[in-house]
Amino acid sequence: MLKICIVGLGGRMGHALWECCRGLADAKVVCGIDKNRDSLPNGCNVEVVPNINELSVVPDLIIDFSRPECSMAVLAYAKEHNCAVVIGTTGFDYDQRDKIKDYSKVIPIVLSANFSVGVNILLNLVQKTAAVMADADIEIVEAHHRYKVDSPSGTALAIGEAAAAGRNVNLKDVMVAGRDGITGERIYGSIGFSSIRGGDIVGEHTAMFCSEGERVELGHVATSRQTFARGALRAALWLSGKKPGLYGMNEVLGLDKN
Repeated sequence: MLKICIVGLGGRMGHALWECCRGLADAKVVCGIDKNRDSLPNGCNVEVVPNINELSVVPDLIIDFSRPECSMAVLAYAKEHNCAVVIGTTGFDYDQRDKIKDYSKVIPIVLSANFSVGVNILLNLVQKTAAVMADADIEIVEAHHRYKVDSPSGTALAIGEAAAAGRNVNLKDVMVAGRDGITGERIYGSIGFSSIRGGDIVGEHTAMFCSEGERVELGHVATSRQTFARGALRAALWLSGKKPGLYGMNEVLGLDKN
């Protein structure tokens, strides 16, 4: 039985993960992290503490959809207690990403900006399209709920990374995030990003490949957080027993074999 800890158990993703884990024969939520006990899922009967270092039970695996600073504390705990970690947090800076790579030398980690099966298929299609439509202008548009704190979204950045990989360039060298005022003509070879925030939008992403006379659009619309929760749980079950390393959803879904 895989013992799971959910970080942010009282949040939207925490609730979705709790529901996905209920009744499983091979995995069970044994503890959680949340500062607000009033927001916990109905029927929650496990240990929940505000700080991961206060846990009295050590889980086998931690699922973390929180914020970068919290995720770094989770990874430090996981290294100390030899836990596997599934990370859906977005907004990491380059230094934090380097630290995650260092942790992965000691513990197994699945890191993904999006755990939806559909989004990960989209990333593969974007990379192939960017390579074939080498002269097309690439624009990425994303929309999320009003509470999202980072922009562009982690998934939008992952789409940008896939497009950049298809053209053998570094995203940070060609990325243009948002435009305002008199910006001048579009820079050839750049990858543009636009963000929308409002209401309860779960997540919408579109990659546009714009050429003279035609446009190809590849997109994904999430209508429920359950799709992310199911993907994260799939990653958790796959990661159990794996050697230390930094894995992504390509490995989880077997897309790296195609």
